[in-house]
Amino acid sequence: MSKLNNWIGMLLRSPLLWGGMVTALYYGGIYAGILNHPMLLRFTAGHSVEYIVTAFFFIGAAALIVKAVEIGSQRRMPDQTLLGPVPQGGQPAEDAADLLPLLADAPRHLQKGFLVRRLREALEHVHRTGKPEELNDEIKYLSDIDHMRAQHGYAFVRVIIWAIPILGLLGTVIGITSVFANLDIKHFDASLPMVLSGLQVAFDTTGLALAMSMMLMFGQYFVDRTEQGLLAEVDARVNAELVGRFHNDVDSDDPQLGPMRRMVETVVHATERLVARQAEIWRGTIDVAEERHRQLATSGGKQLETALAGALEHTLKTHATTVAATERQLTEQSHRQWSGVQQALLQSAEATTRQHAEMAKQSELLLKVVEATGQIAGLEQTLNRNLTALSTARSFDETLVALAAAVQLLSARLGQAAGDQRTVNLLASAPSTAAAPTAAQAVAAATSKVRRTDKAA
Repeated sequence: MSKLNNWIGMLLRSPLLWGGMVTALYYGGIYAGILNHPMLLRFTAGHSVEYIVTAFFFIGAAALIVKAVEIGSQRRMPDQTLLGPVPQGGQPAEDAADLLPLLADAPRHLQKGFLVRRLREALEHVHRTGKPEELNDEIKYLSDIDHMRAQHGYAFVRVIIWAIPILGLLGTVIGITSVFANLDIKHFDASLPMVLSGLQVAFDTTGLALAMSMMLMFGQYFVDRTEQGLLAEVDARVNAELVGRFHNDVDSDDPQLGPMRRMVETVVHATERLVARQAEIWRGTIDVAEERHRQLATSGGKQLETALAGALEHTLKTHATTVAATERQLTEQSHRQWSGVQQALLQSAEATTRQHAEMAKQSELLLKVVEATGQIAGLEQTLNRNLTALSTARSFDETLVALAAAVQLLSARLGQAAGDQRTVNLLASAPSTAAAPTAAQAVAAATSKVRRTDKAA
């Protein structure tokens, strides 16, 4: 992942990428008609050499801009020192290894800059050689190296500044060659436009190249001045961070004092390492004892847990057996009680069935009684009618007697009629017949009585 980030960072800092993008946008705007100024079209899009000169100019300008951005980011230094304050009386050279990790906490934009790199290289020199008295010379050497790196950083821009006038001269040569190739003495007027076009290419390319190279030279000058100011700030900051931080044995009058001091410091540091090692051993021993105690406690806990689990298991089994026996007894008692209840319910059901049958019989009797009551009511009505008829029986008997007499009379008359062969007119009055009115009246009276009797009934 770090390699990919480094590759992406290099790509983003590449002047070829940014210069090529700006060139493409510029000529895209010209072909699209957005940039249609006559001067731009004449001096940057009139000939292929002008295209190349313009592309070189954009690439050089991109390189200067990228350089200026990096310088501007490195000039944003924190106010506090990166290595902490310088201790009173200095510190031993062995502490240089402890100071190196502090540089990793520096801001990200300074990690690959002049300041952090110079401090890291100086501390590594002190840690590697163990001679802090050589630190000042190392700081001056590193400063010279940074100045040389700064000058080498403009090599690509200087190559472009050198190449642009050469391209202009190349355009001039091409234009002059075109002039001589198109010049025709015999037809001078016809060849004059071609001659003028060649001269225009020659002068325009040279002028464009000189103008762009001058702009790049001025840009390089200002960026170089800014970087020199940055290097001066880095020199001052490195001196503030490192000068006087470590013990310097060169200032002593006794030349043997420095080696003796370093020897004593070596012995002290060896003793400190021995004490630290002994402390680590004691710590390891204590850790082993604690681990053994923890294991014993764990094993004792497991044994206690096993014993408790066995006791609980036995108790639970006994309790389960007791509960099962009690449950069986309760089940049997409940079964017996429910058997008695079931028999009582069966007896109650049988008694209920018998009562239901008796009630059905009583219902049938009641129905019969009701029917008999209805029949009695009918008989009562019949008797009433009969009694009413009986009340009129006397007049009916008289009527029957009258009818019988009338019938007898008619029979007698009919017998006589059959002998005499004459028509009997019961309604006609005949003076010679004495019984005729009496029979007719009797029939009429009987008929009227029958009608009255029927109406009364």
